[in-house]
Amino acid sequence: MSKLKLVLYKDNLTPRTISISTRIVYKTFAFILICGLLLLTGIALSIRSFFTHTASSTQSNLPVLSSSDSELGPNNSPQELIEHLKDKIEQLGQQLKNNTISQASPKDIEKKSPALALFSPVIIDKTVSQNQVHIEKITYSIGNQKTPTTLTFELHNANPSQSTEKGYIVVLAKDEKFLHAYPNVFNDNSSPYLIDFEKGETFQVARFRMVNAQFSMAVKFFQILIFTRSGELLINSQFEAK
Repeated sequence: MSKLKLVLYKDNLTPRTISISTRIVYKTFAFILICGLLLLTGIALSIRSFFTHTASSTQSNLPVLSSSDSELGPNNSPQELIEHLKDKIEQLGQQLKNNTISQASPKDIEKKSPALALFSPVIIDKTVSQNQVHIEKITYSIGNQKTPTTLTFELHNANPSQSTEKGYIVVLAKDEKFLHAYPNVFNDNSSPYLIDFEKGETFQVARFRMVNAQFSMAVKFFQILIFTRSGELLINSQFEAK
């Protein structure tokens, strides 16, 4: 068994020699490493528990959506939760990027398309050339005092074998006097009808998912807007209930 020798000197006193077993040194380092790993594991579990609780609290306040492709997965396994957290981080990063672009853009942007000036941050219209998503099976049910008016449709991935599409869903409804939105995407800090697409309902679709847009009043004129996370308008579809 090898030993380490430490020689201590102080002024003119006789030097002192201390022998330390290398096995003790290795055991000490191993103990410190194990403690560090346990600490990191505890922090990771705490973060996971916090986000799981936050996600469940948030989902309890949102309308229930049926979907063939659950964003979290059917089992909520650790791998699925990790992927969900990665997606949230990606979403926050894109929102920060969008905000930076919006702040740096001139205020008179999109003069050629005044309708897009209603959106914040900056919107890029890709409705003509996009081949990413499409909507099918639009249905409408008028509400009463007990049930809301509901517009239901399927959002399909146009290329299910190639990619997973992510973005935001906004449904506007217009009656004789007002404009309503599902969810509430109006920017309170600006003009009354300035729309913040990042407040829309998030989606992550591999094949297709159901969307149920509910309104508390009886309306018949709808506008379905589908955005990517970077502000590209993919679908701008108007629907009149018969």
